[in-house]
Amino acid sequence: MTTIEDKISLFSKIIYDKVNEEKEEKLEAFSVEAEKKINKEKEKIEVLRLSLQREVTKKSNIKANGLVAKEKLNKQREMLFLKDKLISEALENVREKLVEFVSTPEYKPYFLSLLEKSLKGMDSGKYFIILLKRDYEKFQNEIGVILSDYSDRNVDIKISEEDFIGGIIIKDFEGKFKIDSSIFSKLQESKEIIGVRVMEMLALQ
Repeated sequence: MTTIEDKISLFSKIIYDKVNEEKEEKLEAFSVEAEKKINKEKEKIEVLRLSLQREVTKKSNIKANGLVAKEKLNKQREMLFLKDKLISEALENVREKLVEFVSTPEYKPYFLSLLEKSLKGMDSGKYFIILLKRDYEKFQNEIGVILSDYSDRNVDIKISEEDFIGGIIIKDFEGKFKIDSSIFSKLQESKEIIGVRVMEMLALQ
């Protein structure tokens, strides 16, 4: 005879089994859902990781490129500074050599030849020939002889107030033209050539 206790026990077992089954189903469903969520979160994390990695790489590249650009700019500035320094030093060295040259015996034939060629290339007219006081005092007699050969040129000798190292400057009375055959002007003209040579030298480094 089945007692109430047996029925209670039976009902309890049935309920327990059902609850347990539901529990297992829910746990399984939860596990599947949880796994989906975990996988989804993993995917998000991976996307974030890759994004951060790309961002870090991008920032690293930007920083690296910035450093490279900065170094290139610094190098360009250094090269420009060095170029200007070398050109200035070269011009100064050449100037010193030219100052020495005008004190040598070789300067006299150069000066007189320059004067004669300049007069020969001039049309008849009125002109100023500008000289350094030093050259006029040293070559006054020779200058007079050359000028006498070109008597159709009305020439006035003027002493320059500026030291242009040597050579001559010619101007017409009307101030329409000027022929600068001074050694200083030749030195300035050579600046471009010296600059090109300096740049070629720096390019080989």
